[in-house]
Amino acid sequence: MRDERRMAIASSSRLSADEVTRRTFTTARKGFTPSEVRAFLDLVARELEAAGARERELRDALSDAQHRAANPVMDEATLTTALGQETAKVLRSAHDAAGAIMSKAETDAERIREEASGHVERLRAEAAGETERLRAEAAKDSEQLRSQAESAADEVRSQAESAAHELRTRTEQGAHELRTRAEEEATARLESAKADADTLLTQARAECRSMVQEAQDMRARILSDLTRRRRVLHSQIEQLRAGRDRLAETITGVRHTVDEVTDELFRAEDEARLAAEEAGRHAAAPDDIDESLGIEAVLPSPPGAEAGADVELEPAEEERRQQAVDELFARLRAQQETVEAATPEPGTGGQETPRQQAGQQEANGQEPGSREAAPPEPGTPATREKAREKKPRAKEHAAEGVTVLGPVPPPDAPGTSTLPGAGAGGAVAVAVAEGPETETETETATPATGADEKDEAPDPLLARRDELLGPAAAALARRLKRALADDQNDVLDRLRALGSFGPQVLVSEDEERSRYRQAADGQLLEAARAGAVFGGGSPDDAPSVDDLSAELATSIVAPLRRHLLEAPAPLEDDEAAMVEHVGSAYRDWKGQRVERVAHDHAHAAFSRAALAVTPEGRQLRWLVDDDGGKCPDCDDNALAGALPRGEAFPTGHVHPPAHPGCRCLLVPGQA
Repeated sequence: MRDERRMAIASSSRLSADEVTRRTFTTARKGFTPSEVRAFLDLVARELEAAGARERELRDALSDAQHRAANPVMDEATLTTALGQETAKVLRSAHDAAGAIMSKAETDAERIREEASGHVERLRAEAAGETERLRAEAAKDSEQLRSQAESAADEVRSQAESAAHELRTRTEQGAHELRTRAEEEATARLESAKADADTLLTQARAECRSMVQEAQDMRARILSDLTRRRRVLHSQIEQLRAGRDRLAETITGVRHTVDEVTDELFRAEDEARLAAEEAGRHAAAPDDIDESLGIEAVLPSPPGAEAGADVELEPAEEERRQQAVDELFARLRAQQETVEAATPEPGTGGQETPRQQAGQQEANGQEPGSREAAPPEPGTPATREKAREKKPRAKEHAAEGVTVLGPVPPPDAPGTSTLPGAGAGGAVAVAVAEGPETETETETATPATGADEKDEAPDPLLARRDELLGPAAAALARRLKRALADDQNDVLDRLRALGSFGPQVLVSEDEERSRYRQAADGQLLEAARAGAVFGGGSPDDAPSVDDLSAELATSIVAPLRRHLLEAPAPLEDDEAAMVEHVGSAYRDWKGQRVERVAHDHAHAAFSRAALAVTPEGRQLRWLVDDDGGKCPDCDDNALAGALPRGEAFPTGHVHPPAHPGCRCLLVPGQA
């Protein structure tokens, strides 16, 4: 059947269509009509040309089929890498089968071409030898030739297509089988890997849970120990404060006593000196007895002496009185030295005062004025006049001579003295106000301070900012402290009413935020108005501060409530512990913490308002103020120079503050 369908097709015809068209014949008498022969030859030429075109199309289709069969989409190397050696063997066997089929198809096609070539040669020979016979049968032969050529072309095309389709089908089946096997194997390996990963993840989670539990237990133990220590420290602090208050009262009483005794001594000394001088003058004039008696009447009389009688003290009595006076002066000097040692004057930095230096020089056998000019002697009139001028001032300041501080300041704070023995192993800080005797020391230290201030003069823009913003920031801090005090009183009232500590002693979080927002709105708006004036606008140009007041309230309420609700242990049975827990939570906020938060938000409102009133296109630069602490980020912003209004600085901020405690400022800069 396959041999019957084969037709010999020449690869190249020896007789072309042009040769048939140009072929001429010799004319003979009683021959065929030349025009008819020429027309038939033209028809044969066209048929030959059409057959050649169809042969070329078949060749192209066959070549394309061979190329596709020889070059499938997925090559062997890729399949070998993806599917493995076993599947590669199957693929190579499929490729070998495809190659055998291709070679057989090429052999068949070559044979068909040879048969077609022989057939064409025979046709050409018959056409050349039987020209006269073809003249009669031209129409019939040409039609037969065309039909045969078309059928042969159709058979060749169908055979090529069937072979290509069969090869493509086999290849696709093999590839599909290989792909299926590879997918199944990959799925199995993936499931195994997932199972292993789930096992490892479960083990890791169990280990993490155990570690977290251990950390939580450790945290609970540490917090419990810290809470216990904190309560002990709070009790010690309260004891120290009580001791400090008592010591301050004692020092105040001692200062009052010393001032009164000193006044009496100076007055008695002056009166005694005047009486002695007057007696000396009257001794030079013995006739003036009445005046002498008047002078003697001024002097104190011994007990039992009559008025106007001559006073003659026995040597023993005079010696006893002199010893009593010496003892009184010794006690006064000891008390005065104790007070001065316990209260170093501010600005001295722990150095000796001039009086202490003089005493030290006397103890070392030196003259009091060896290093400096000697002060006037205590008995001179100049000293008495100066004492009379200073003592009323000392009495006026006696009430403020000792200032009891609230929180215990650090030991190196100026104007404080740490006195040991005022509590259970602690120290009591007492600040003593400067008295009249520190004027000389203050005047001496003033030139050095002025020199330092001259070297580091404050920027006028920062001074202007502080002048505008200072009252609003201070008022905001006071209002927040008052709100904290009211909030603490409300919590304590509810605590006493309920008798137990828990979330029920606190109001809702929104209500608590509203209290602090109301306390902050007015002063934040004042800060914004000050910023608008600083930026060159009017107070009415200040933007809204609702978001800032809400942020401020959240920054206070959230940590405060967290501190209150995180009680270290059940407090139902210990009222003192409950009150102490509430007090400690609010004490953390009533000091510098609330002032820092207030100043941060006041500066934010000020800077935002100054930026809002700045015209578009204006260049602004970051002016660093290290009063709140040095910050490299602020220095980076300052190094960026002048930037257009609204453009972010290197830290990403459009205006200060860049961090808590930042006191920088936006000022106009050159473009």
